[in-house]
Amino acid sequence: MKTFTCKEMGGLCDATIEGETIEEVAKKGGEHIMAMENTNEAHKKICDDMKVQGEEGKTKWMEWFRGVWDQKD
Repeated sequence: MKTFTCKEMGGLCDATIEGETIEEVAKKGGEHIMAMENTNEAHKKICDDMKVQGEEGKTKWMEWFRGVWDQKD
């Protein structure tokens, strides 16, 4: 099990996201951003940026996050 903050995943807050696999953590992180979209303007901007970037942006983020994931004990 690994635990990350939203900030560690490229976000803005200290909410914790945890999971057994990189895919699980990435999914939960995305769900967190979308859940915060309507309550927090900064999270809304991240969500909007994710929508604009589409699959290419998702792939680039996942490549970046894999390095973050690998460094975490």
